[in-house]
Amino acid sequence: VSGVIAGVMPWEKDVFVTVYPDLWRLRDTDGDGKADVTESVFRGFGVHAAFDGHDLHGLTVGPEGKIYFSHGDNGFSVTNREGRALHYPNTGGVLRMNPDGSDLEVFASGLRNPQEIAFDEYGNLFSVDNDGDLADERERFVYITEGSDSGWRLHWQFRDPGWTKYTHQPDYNPWIAERMWVPQFVGQPAHITPALANYSVGPAGFKYNPGSALNESYRRFFFLVQFPVQKITAFQAKPKGAYFEMVNEHLFLSGMMASAVNFSPDGAMFIADWDGMWAPNDKGAIWRMDDAKAAGSELRREVKRLLTEGLRDRPTGELSALLGHVDMRIRQRAQFELARRREVEPLQKIAQSTVTPRLARIHALWGLGQMRATLSPNQLPFKDADPEIRAQTAKIAGDLRLRTAGPLLIQLLGDESPRVRYHAAMALGKVADPSAVEGLVQLLSSNGDTDAFLRHAAVMGLTGCASGEALSKLAQHSSAAVRIGAVVALRRQGFPGVAGFLHDADDRVRREAVRAIHDDRSILRAIPALAALIEEPNFLAEEAITRRVLSANLREGTESAARRLVRYAQDIHQSEANRIEAVECLGSWNRKPYLDRVEGLVRTLGDRSLDLGDRLIQENLAGLLAGAGAGGGLTKAVTKVVMENRLAVDPTVFAGWVVATNQSVAVRAQALELLAARGFDLLVQILPLALKSDALELRLAAMRIAASNAPAVLVDYLSSRAQKLDLREEQAAVRLAGMIDMPQAAHWVDERLDTLLAGQLSPELTLDVLMGSRARKEPAIHAKLAAYEAKAAVISPFASFSPTLHGGDAAAGREVFRSHPNAQCVRCHEAGGEGFQAGPVLAGVGSRATPEYLLESLIDPSKQIALGFATIMLETRDGEELDGTKLRETETELTVRLSSGEIRQVSRNEIKKQSTSTQSAMPPMGEILSLDEIRDVIAYLKSLK
Repeated sequence: VSGVIAGVMPWEKDVFVTVYPDLWRLRDTDGDGKADVTESVFRGFGVHAAFDGHDLHGLTVGPEGKIYFSHGDNGFSVTNREGRALHYPNTGGVLRMNPDGSDLEVFASGLRNPQEIAFDEYGNLFSVDNDGDLADERERFVYITEGSDSGWRLHWQFRDPGWTKYTHQPDYNPWIAERMWVPQFVGQPAHITPALANYSVGPAGFKYNPGSALNESYRRFFFLVQFPVQKITAFQAKPKGAYFEMVNEHLFLSGMMASAVNFSPDGAMFIADWDGMWAPNDKGAIWRMDDAKAAGSELRREVKRLLTEGLRDRPTGELSALLGHVDMRIRQRAQFELARRREVEPLQKIAQSTVTPRLARIHALWGLGQMRATLSPNQLPFKDADPEIRAQTAKIAGDLRLRTAGPLLIQLLGDESPRVRYHAAMALGKVADPSAVEGLVQLLSSNGDTDAFLRHAAVMGLTGCASGEALSKLAQHSSAAVRIGAVVALRRQGFPGVAGFLHDADDRVRREAVRAIHDDRSILRAIPALAALIEEPNFLAEEAITRRVLSANLREGTESAARRLVRYAQDIHQSEANRIEAVECLGSWNRKPYLDRVEGLVRTLGDRSLDLGDRLIQENLAGLLAGAGAGGGLTKAVTKVVMENRLAVDPTVFAGWVVATNQSVAVRAQALELLAARGFDLLVQILPLALKSDALELRLAAMRIAASNAPAVLVDYLSSRAQKLDLREEQAAVRLAGMIDMPQAAHWVDERLDTLLAGQLSPELTLDVLMGSRARKEPAIHAKLAAYEAKAAVISPFASFSPTLHGGDAAAGREVFRSHPNAQCVRCHEAGGEGFQAGPVLAGVGSRATPEYLLESLIDPSKQIALGFATIMLETRDGEELDGTKLRETETELTVRLSSGEIRQVSRNEIKKQSTSTQSAMPPMGEILSLDEIRDVIAYLKSLK
């Protein structure tokens, strides 16, 4: 079970529950507190790609009485009850529907695991979604608007080195490289509505104060649970143009492993306490938190009474008065009951009344929209003095598809309030009034691309009001902001006329046109025009564009497109990185399944000559290699394609590379791999030469290949160089010897195991000797191994991990730290910068910590929690209660950062009671990483001086 809504008028006996992968409705018909009716409101979220299960998360009720719920990020494909297909692969978002399950639709997309969503009193929807577990990225506070795309795609998560090394894909990640995850900046992709702020660590529960909860100082505050760092924060959203900014953010509660919050009818806060973190226990609880001075006030008693008794039987006049109540829950229930009764006239009068409180008028407007009232424009307050009323009126006109309101909405496009302009533009897109195009274009022009949310509204308006042909003509408009808006609208329509913007004079417009054609569902009829840009070198000035143009040629699939890629790969005036990408596009010409080389999503390649890419590489092999730079990257790329696609080549060429000292070591090693993979007879002749090389990396590659293909060659090499091996060679040798079924190899391992038992082995080799010994089958070796392990277990509780203290590879450890898909070390220790992380900054840790301490921190992170990350609760002798994080301690005092942010020195003599959280947010790495990975991580941490 993920999210629950209960007791919402007028269906106050219904409970809605998300249970993967369905949404269920439960009803108690006889009042005994048990569900008599259970029904699936809808089901059938299609499984996308390799993912099984569906991320249904938070549920809430919208201002118009619809159910809103958030979906994680693995995509969905649903046909609603009306037969309309909703196909949104690879992304999360917000969906909404009527309480009976009808009219299911997608409200917004591009989110990643928004655990909960919350409306404020003006019907604005917000959330804090999770980050993608990528280096240098943080979670986002997001304003979720209708039709918005916040940018996230599931495949972004698999575009970092931790995953691309398994998928053999580029590690270019548009989400990071094109900075879609940060708040708005000039040049940011224009199809998204950007984050309001990068904020939090592991967001979970998220709620808005309904108006009467806690106390007056916390009115209009959001509350966010940050699960891994054991805190709840509070903040407000302040209007800024057509969007918002976060203000008054502060720590509300710390030290509790909270997962969710909610407000009781009497205004207290309920907090769900998980307690166990990575080791769940039976200590979880529901806590109640309140302000003793405000609890039991007349207002809060009234709210509890009204919520408990319900509003179903109250007279219309009382309900009308309650539309202006302080508590949003009361206002909402009064609105829903009036709408259920079809009280059009009272609601209309309240909406028009200039002396009635603003919130009452807004709920009256929402009620008219909720009941789909038949209205004329003069029955709505389009020209009210209050800009919020004008904005809400525009919104309702759009929701009602009130076409006769077109002229008034067009007038509001020039309103002094950006929020009014926003809602007018959104409404015009729904009423689809073609006469609004000029006004929407002017809105884009006057905005000057400065407010991304105004641009979004204008785009939504144009998408609904203008044809693709009309939008295409805007390529001649003098304003770049207008042209950008036109491109994004054409992207939404999937209209190929967007190709007319590919040669725009403004870089920003060209970027948007390229993205519009290539990305997501793509505009396939415009792909040839995008592919042709490869012939215009001056156009390809940046990686984001170049990669998409090269990809377009691969996707176009014609012979002319393939030959363009070959010419580009041989063009010495292009960067080596781009030429490599062109070669790899050819190597992927007929790959199945095909992963888009820019975005990483699965695509179906169109009709093509299946062997064309391979054939052109074979035909142009000499030219490709002749133009390779000194760095060896292009040569390596060509060799890789030859090897992976098993192309017919002359083996003597690659044998020559193995011994060619003018080639890079990486190229020489890969040539050796190719000879082994293809089973060439030359391999046995070349291996001894490679093993004599001065290049360590080549020798290591030759040892590995010899163990599998010519073990006798490796045994002879080890016998001849037993006393001259480099440390890394000896580490590799004893492991490889463990796999070779030859007496000499067993003797090699046995000798080193004896040295270990005698206490004379270099500690850098201990883990390798143990691993090599475990791989052998000889009973004598296993008996010695058992004796060693039994003795070690007595000495240290970390006996099985102690061999990882020495001999690791710092470079490999850095890769584990930054890229391991399960450990995700970088997520807590580097993302966001000091003060915004779940774990301590590790710069300099190699100078201040011993290897033993580092190992203990990895295996048992809760044993010693770093200063500044342990949550401490203090009670002084004066009765003051303090909670925060411990920064420093001496024999005489503690230094604590309090929940308020204040740093306080507290004398130990003043402390009456003290308790500290003993649970680290970090999971034990011994359950996630292999011994080799732990050893490498320790080596990396030791290198951070």
